[in-house]
Amino acid sequence: MMSAENQDDPTTADNQLKQCRICLDTDNPNDIISPCLCSGGSAYVHRKCLNDWRSENASGKSFKFCDVCQFEYVIESVLSDPKAERERLLKYYVFVIRDSTALLLLVQFVIFCVGFLLQIIDKENGNIKNLFPDSIQGFTVYYLSAIIILLAIVGLITLIICFFAVFSSNGRNDNCDMKGLCSSFIGFVLVCALIGLFVGIVASVLILKKIMKHHASKLWLRQEADRYVVKDFQDRREELEQYKKSP
Repeated sequence: MMSAENQDDPTTADNQLKQCRICLDTDNPNDIISPCLCSGGSAYVHRKCLNDWRSENASGKSFKFCDVCQFEYVIESVLSDPKAERERLLKYYVFVIRDSTALLLLVQFVIFCVGFLLQIIDKENGNIKNLFPDSIQGFTVYYLSAIIILLAIVGLITLIICFFAVFSSNGRNDNCDMKGLCSSFIGFVLVCALIGLFVGIVASVLILKKIMKHHASKLWLRQEADRYVVKDFQDRREELEQYKKSP
């Protein structure tokens, strides 16, 4: 009895066929469209899933073409929504702030880890603490020391990259004066730290610009996907064939 009822129910049979090829779900049947020449299980897709896929595509080809049958979608423009534009701009700022904050927290986490390690190492003799004036006390000493050390490492790596070719082309100099090496070590670290500070500022600006560009491009494509929608050819396959044959 139940089997016969299911066979006589066209809605149930139709929904079983109309499965979204992206999310593989049959929910929201009113949102399912057939935008291209694909047939069978690949013929149907949720409009929202398709718009998300079009906006996520890095190369931009999937914005206009089906990835399976390579059919060029028939695009229909809709009126722009000022409210959607404001929401897109708000999302842009939220995403940029989110990524920038996550990057800043990651850097702070590394600094705190190095600072705690320095505090443990310097617990007995206090050599690092003695390098700072008495006005700087507590964990601040090791926090600042961690920043200087990390910047010095960045600066040292930068020096190695910049001058490796020059040093490798020159012969060895065995007449190096080792006197005063310990006293000049701190000065060398500070110089490397200044270089690392400069490199860090430049890298931070470049990373921030890349984050802003990424989210601007991503949200722009998402807005365009909502503004220029794909035409639905569900139950109109003969009309779809005409678009295929047209130049």
